[in-house]
Amino acid sequence: MINLIENESFILEHKTDPKYFTRDRFWSFQTAFLFISSMLGKRIQTEIDDFFAKFHQVPVEIRQVTSSAFTQCREKIKYSAFSTAGWALVQYYYNNFSYKKYYGLRLLAIDGSIYTLPKTEEMINEFGENVLSSNGKWIKAQVSFAVDVLNNICVDAIIGAYRDAEGKQASTHMTKLGEGNLYLFDRGYFGRSFLKEVTDTHCQFCFRVQRKACREVIKFIASDLKDSIDYIKVNGEDIKVRFTKILLDTGEEEYLVTSLFDTKLFTKSKLKALYHLRWGVEEQFKDMKYAICVENFIGKKPNSVKQEFFAKILCYNLSMMACKPLIDKLANKKNKKYKYNMNKRAILAKIKQSFVNIFFGSREICQVLKDLINTVATESVPIRMGRIYPRGQTLKAKRKTHRAYISVI
Repeated sequence: MINLIENESFILEHKTDPKYFTRDRFWSFQTAFLFISSMLGKRIQTEIDDFFAKFHQVPVEIRQVTSSAFTQCREKIKYSAFSTAGWALVQYYYNNFSYKKYYGLRLLAIDGSIYTLPKTEEMINEFGENVLSSNGKWIKAQVSFAVDVLNNICVDAIIGAYRDAEGKQASTHMTKLGEGNLYLFDRGYFGRSFLKEVTDTHCQFCFRVQRKACREVIKFIASDLKDSIDYIKVNGEDIKVRFTKILLDTGEEEYLVTSLFDTKLFTKSKLKALYHLRWGVEEQFKDMKYAICVENFIGKKPNSVKQEFFAKILCYNLSMMACKPLIDKLANKKNKKYKYNMNKRAILAKIKQSFVNIFFGSREICQVLKDLINTVATESVPIRMGRIYPRGQTLKAKRKTHRAYISVI
């Protein structure tokens, strides 16, 4: 990543004017990029003071750079610098490292969420009016993630207007993601035209569908069949699919539409376990919203908000790629009663704490990461199978505290 953000053509492409970042200043392109990528969440001046105190190894009481200077600097960088660097990091990972697959396929769950954003005239022009913008201090945006649930990586992300359709954003993901994938979708995505789009990617898929999703689904549910291979007609074309009824532990029956036709290899129990893996995308939304507080945007302009959105995803992915496999291996080195997983909150907190040392410190980056991994491995958490907790009520419009009332520590 360092090589990329030091590349002159990359800098030229992603600064808003060619004359910017041509003189030696406190805020170089690289410094500003890495500062924004350091999972900002506190009061901006506090973040700057902490960052440069570690950077220049001086007491934090000495102020070296003001928040005003940073605000002016960040306007010179396009948000595309962070989305492009994030995509490059993902491609580098898949091209150079071994990673978990599901029967030779990359297992990707696509899902959407709603984020709250600061309300300004520019933000309303970018993301549109909605429920919160009529009388509140916030507006909403539609967000979509394509998540590699076996490796806990956000492969692609989109932030758009609140009224953007989830299916449209999912189609945008799939145009980038290529072949060799198995897509997991929940009940909100299935439709005849969207099914055709998915099959045109030449990737495998698994939808959970509603009882009245289409005539073919209704007919299958009404039948005595538990597993059937049939066709769904889309604009005169017959698309071959497999219908499966799955009995959940709660007694509820769910219905899957998949392209996995090998009934001996992909048994009903395997399909049940496969769809359950989709929960990884929900966990990643939770990590983003609560562990690294992605909605606590410091900037109030569309470019600034998108910078922070893609920068936090970039740092999240970097943490998972560099540390998670090694920590999981270290945590399960000895025979224990339970299998252990990395504590994601612990690694994200430690990456935040060590960010300057990783990218600007005098020690070798490998040694810093090794010490970090050894420390966080002791906080790994046991996997206790069979635990079920009732799902909380989801509110349409969640209240957010105004920035004047947010803690500064």
